[in-house]
Amino acid sequence: MAKFTYIVLFVCFSIQGVCWGYNLPKSYQRIDSLLKASRRHVYENPDKSIELGVSIYNNEHYSIKTRVRALMLMTLAYTSKRDYQSALAYIIKANALSKDIDDKVLQIQILFRTGILYQQLKIFDKSIDYLEETEELALLYPVRDSVGKHLANSYIVKGFIYKDNLNCDIALEYFDKGIKEYERLKREEVNANLSIAYYNRGNCYTLLSEYKAAKNSFQKSIAFAQLENANSLIAFAQKGLAEVYTQEGEYEKAINLLQTAYHKSKTVGDLVLNLGIYNGLFENYLALNQWEAYQKYYELYSKTQLEIKVSERNSISASIEESHKVQNQDLNLLKLQYKEQLYWILILIFIIILGVLFIERKNRTAIKLLKSKLKSVQNQKQS
Repeated sequence: MAKFTYIVLFVCFSIQGVCWGYNLPKSYQRIDSLLKASRRHVYENPDKSIELGVSIYNNEHYSIKTRVRALMLMTLAYTSKRDYQSALAYIIKANALSKDIDDKVLQIQILFRTGILYQQLKIFDKSIDYLEETEELALLYPVRDSVGKHLANSYIVKGFIYKDNLNCDIALEYFDKGIKEYERLKREEVNANLSIAYYNRGNCYTLLSEYKAAKNSFQKSIAFAQLENANSLIAFAQKGLAEVYTQEGEYEKAINLLQTAYHKSKTVGDLVLNLGIYNGLFENYLALNQWEAYQKYYELYSKTQLEIKVSERNSISASIEESHKVQNQDLNLLKLQYKEQLYWILILIFIIILGVLFIERKNRTAIKLLKSKLKSVQNQKQS
């Protein structure tokens, strides 16, 4: 499933740099605007967003904050390509570089991005940790509207996690919390996220066999996606709605909707979206005994499934590597703490030994003086 997708490309590149009538902006303000524009388009053309991010990050004349935003753009772009290993590498770089910036909003953004990446890697406990930290900082931030989108996003991702763990009742609570926060903001820029939230909400209602509520959610998802001309999100929502029609036995209606989604998905290139559409088409054609169409889409489904498995193996490898890295970091931290404790214990023992030696020497000196005085007194008596 697509998660937190940003639509509409405003920039593209030629070999020399940015095209469409202008070169790479010199002012930070224009660079930030360019990054924001590319972020909205990152899902449909991630490679161009990566080019922009690399060109900005490698230019040390830009501020640290701008270079961090470039890293975050690359993280999002690689995530949309489902290259989670690269995405993880760039969010780690962004997190390290952001330590030198006093910007709470940016820190909240990075925490959220890290949380969603762990969710996509299915390391759910780590994801929840980062999402709860995101929510904690967001709720403490004095200007709620500045962080409301990140707070809403965090709620929605928690919904993803509970839905993936087949707990749709709890997932729906978080989807509703996220949708409420989006709607409170009343911003056009959250339309894509609202589409995603309603799409996943619809999936939960489908799993719970509440088909009327599911159709209502998918229709809202389509409506919000159409406001952004987001073909990928429209296709996802149409696929979801078609699944409800299939459950209700309206196979022709489901096929028509899936064919519409199929044509829209051609410009997207999302393997998971294509897999779902092919699956829906061959199942519905099978139900209608249309064998030739069934065979066509079943073969497309099998081919796409194989491509996804290859991608998932790479993602699992990244997940294992990151888990080992986290374990090694924890182990190194424990070793460091042990060394520090041992260091202070040795210093304390050394100080105690010095103290004992000092006291013993002082006592010996005192005894020597007393013996000397005693001998002097005895000598005086004898004389």
